[in-house]
Amino acid sequence: MLVGTLVAMGAPPGAAAAGPSPVSGAGPVLLVPAPGVGEKAARTAPKLIEAAQRDLRLTRAQVITRLGRQEAAHAVGPRARRAAGRHYAGSWLTEDGSALMIAVTDGRVASAVRAAGANPVPVAHRLGELETARLKLRDRAGKVPVAAVHGWHVDPARNRLVVQVAPGEQRAAAAWVAATGVPAALVAYDRAAAPQRATTDRLGGDPIEGPSINGKIALCTEGFSARPFFPGPDGFITAGHCAQAGDRINLLGIPRSTGTTFRSSFPNNDAVSPDEAFVQLNNPLDRVVPSVRSDRAPVPVFGTQPVSPGEMVCFYGNVSKFGCGRLLTTGVDVRLNFGDVPRIGRVVTVPSLNQASFCVAPGDSGGPVTSMGTAQAQGTLISSACPNGGSTSSYMPINQTELDLQVEVLRAGISPPVPPPVITTFTCYSFDNRFDCELYWEDGSDPDSVQVSTNSRYVRRVNDYDGNFVVLTGTCAPFSDTFVSVSVIDADGRRDSASRNSFCSPE
Repeated sequence: MLVGTLVAMGAPPGAAAAGPSPVSGAGPVLLVPAPGVGEKAARTAPKLIEAAQRDLRLTRAQVITRLGRQEAAHAVGPRARRAAGRHYAGSWLTEDGSALMIAVTDGRVASAVRAAGANPVPVAHRLGELETARLKLRDRAGKVPVAAVHGWHVDPARNRLVVQVAPGEQRAAAAWVAATGVPAALVAYDRAAAPQRATTDRLGGDPIEGPSINGKIALCTEGFSARPFFPGPDGFITAGHCAQAGDRINLLGIPRSTGTTFRSSFPNNDAVSPDEAFVQLNNPLDRVVPSVRSDRAPVPVFGTQPVSPGEMVCFYGNVSKFGCGRLLTTGVDVRLNFGDVPRIGRVVTVPSLNQASFCVAPGDSGGPVTSMGTAQAQGTLISSACPNGGSTSSYMPINQTELDLQVEVLRAGISPPVPPPVITTFTCYSFDNRFDCELYWEDGSDPDSVQVSTNSRYVRRVNDYDGNFVVLTGTCAPFSDTFVSVSVIDADGRRDSASRNSFCSPE
């Protein structure tokens, strides 16, 4: 769990940095619960309601109301983001889930955001600025790792790049960050109560196990059932540190091999790497089903629509079993020590994880995380601060995993038709012979992807496929006008395209 005071870089220790406040108006715009959503969950999944009551310390009525408000936020969010246009800088639900907040860099769009049903919050920094800064820290972690820093993420509510620092190590962390060239005004610090650790268990108790290496067996949890985009049998997604490329994976207690790891992020020698794997079934008589375990009956998975910070998510791990919590933060780069994992044996920065307010244990890695009430796949468990005294856990976002592994999560029943992707904002800014471009889109069947064409000499990108958001950063083209063209392509091959030019000139 992150504790301590938010301190801007350069501020004296202990100086609190006040967060932005909503644009004044006629009072807060509250979400009206979507009728029947929470009540249906209470009828069809009473154990889920009980888990939320237990883990989030809510009454039954509060859980039902909150589910209705989350559904309302799914409708309000896209409208509010369109209303903010290129001035959109992130969104989040209030802690009690009663209102949707939209960060905006220009107060002139505040009335349109309020009319859309959300609360505008004025901020100074564009989301693209913060994401570009996050990319610089990720690059430095791959070259100059530092024990003082546990991770970092963009916090839209504070409009800062928040660095998670080991107790007593802020000076060392600040020096490490300063060496990246990230402006001081973009950075704030949280004291990390405990480092995260991978939740692989080498002592027993999990339903899937990898090969024995040096007398150790990786014991983990199966994630979501999936179908590959390439020829071959179906299988399931799990954590990459549980199932490395070529490993034969067994269901615990079944002597024959259940599957073979066809694709995995490990082993590799990269200092920055995702943590994901796809295991294909070996026996044609075996099959995977589009459901995940709960503490009652299996829960069918109906899609991969991501939730927003503040919404409730639930998990299943075969040590911790079933539990729920709130999604706290998305896009967190976490430094994980895989020193005791054979064939990895080092610290790796795992990028773009989501963190939630629940605890998981060694042995839960790879387990599924789903949205509460709507049964949408969210991701697979990777790590937790809980064994070291914290109260947060991290999971790999499922839409990014689908793209990386070239697989699709199996859905239960017939999914409702999804409109084709529509680009809502594509804006480019130039500075010092460099540029940032910010791309937002809506709809499209998951997993969607983005193709980029440009005459720039050097382009980097930050992908947030859960948030339908991509940032491009690059250098202006020499001797000619710089152009950037983008196409958003969904899983059904439908696309929307946009282009920009004349936004920067060569020096």
